[in-house]
Amino acid sequence: MMNTLHVAETSQPPPLPPQEEINAFKSKVKQWIGIDEEISKLESRIRDLRKLRNKQLEPEITGFMRQFNISDINTDSGKIRCNARNTKECLNKTNIRDNLSQVLTNPQDIDKAMECILQNRPTVTRYKLTKPKPKKK
Repeated sequence: MMNTLHVAETSQPPPLPPQEEINAFKSKVKQWIGIDEEISKLESRIRDLRKLRNKQLEPEITGFMRQFNISDINTDSGKIRCNARNTKECLNKTNIRDNLSQVLTNPQDIDKAMECILQNRPTVTRYKLTKPKPKKK
């Protein structure tokens, strides 16, 4: 008895869907592109407004409020409060290495621990549509 491999079944492309499904798909792609472009424009405007609010206005307002010991301001839009919040900085390689060196004395152990931490992070696969930016000529 002879063993044969049937490649022909898997090498053929799948049959094309009906034209109405292709048209519906094209319509969805066009709609996605339109929405993506609109979101891009709005995000750009939001970025500019946030930059103005967070980098220019907020430091000036909070500085004034702290200087004159003002905790709350009543406005037509409601109360604005100047809060102080302490947060931890993000972990990074330098921070992790510095903290490990306080516990471990052997540089090889520190390197081994760093490699273990960085290499053994779980990997998650997510699928997202993106639109590459056109190349400039």
